[in-house]
Amino acid sequence: MLGASHAETASKKADVCKVLEEKLNHELVEVHKEIRKACVAFEICLSEGAEKSQKWCEGAVRSFLYRRDGRGFHKTLKSVVENNGVYKPPKKKELNLNVKLASHMTDSIDEQFKKTFPNEGKHGPFNGIISKFSLDTKRLADDYKDVELQLIFLNTEEEKLKAKVNTLIRKQKKKIYACLPEAIEESMQECYAKAAGFRGQDTLRNMRETIENHVRDSKLTMFVNTMDVMMMMLKKLKETILNTMTTEMQKSMEASLKMDDTSIPDVTSDYEIVKKCFEELKESFQHETTTLVI
Repeated sequence: MLGASHAETASKKADVCKVLEEKLNHELVEVHKEIRKACVAFEICLSEGAEKSQKWCEGAVRSFLYRRDGRGFHKTLKSVVENNGVYKPPKKKELNLNVKLASHMTDSIDEQFKKTFPNEGKHGPFNGIISKFSLDTKRLADDYKDVELQLIFLNTEEEKLKAKVNTLIRKQKKKIYACLPEAIEESMQECYAKAAGFRGQDTLRNMRETIENHVRDSKLTMFVNTMDVMMMMLKKLKETILNTMTTEMQKSMEASLKMDDTSIPDVTSDYEIVKKCFEELKESFQHETTTLVI
């Protein structure tokens, strides 16, 4: 009789596994489509930003280099090139040439970034596709009572997975947003090192010319490369999300539904006793609550 019970449960587990695997594949396809749609939107925005940057970067760099900061600007610019494009004066606004050069690209993605990675709201990142992800285990638990506990376990694992993925996205989005000025800084490294090496009477003029020449000569590749950096990070995030969701859910399904039933003791009667006690306790608590209210 015990063997027949195990065989019946194993058959139902196999049915549930098939349904869950089909549902998992469908849900992962939906996640992939939503993230890919966001990536396409970012690529369009970044292309426009790169084009604007190529057009206006020389004017932007001139406005930075020929500031009305008095005769001491050579010290300021010296500090900028010695610190990879950044000058942080005490109690004054930071000067960041990398941010200045990346500004058109940053502006181009701002709206899409807020839409894709909202700080608040019910939907969550990527139009809420992570929050919407579901294997529909609650409905399956109603249809397959013999594996109800396993499905409850899967539902818990699913919620933990979604929280884990949303945390991963929240951490990664900060790095993605910061990558534009960081990529510009990388492209400007050689220029900064050369400008920092000047000494003597013509230091300011030489630094300015070095930076202007570098931006003019590299503008056709620098902003395209910067775009590629962000697109690569978005692609990597997509792959990480999909791999994490696939691996974690398959592992949970394996643990709960694909174990050898002969190695698992039959605890059906114990479960029914515990369930009955729980229901009685619940009724008793509700009765006590009603009495207190009266």
